[in-house]
Amino acid sequence: MKPENSNKRSFWWVVAFCTIPSLYILAQLLPFYHTGDGTATTLGALFWQPEQNAQTIDFLAKFYQDFKPNDLINALLITQLASFFIVTFALILKARGIIAIMTGCWGLFGLYSFLTTRSLAFAPVLIYGGFASILMLLLFTAAVAVSAVFMITMYLNYRKLVSV
Repeated sequence: MKPENSNKRSFWWVVAFCTIPSLYILAQLLPFYHTGDGTATTLGALFWQPEQNAQTIDFLAKFYQDFKPNDLINALLITQLASFFIVTFALILKARGIIAIMTGCWGLFGLYSFLTTRSLAFAPVLIYGGFASILMLLLFTAAVAVSAVFMITMYLNYRKLVSV
């Protein structure tokens, strides 16, 4: 394998490992909940500024008894912090196995937390916030897939080097 070819591949892996978590952060700026009166609240605004989104919280409480923005902490805060962490380390460490593992774990945790959080899972509210929630689910799935492809590629390269 030529070193310059290896550097090109490494560059694209770093781009993939940085882009997926970055798009996740941007997806939280898309309109997520629509209360029916013309306002569309983003998921980030609902989480970080709940006092300014009382109408959306009341709307969600109709579907989910005792809904509070704190219900979103596991699904949003941990995945947000982890996405910043992954992007930072991907830029520092480049395309290494640990970055792929971190990205894959982030994707699995995101899928789990997204699908087990009542107000984010497939439910009546999904009708109101469909595109943003589907995009987030696709990004978590893409993180797992990219991580798996990287690890398989790494394993195949290792086998090729060992067999020589």
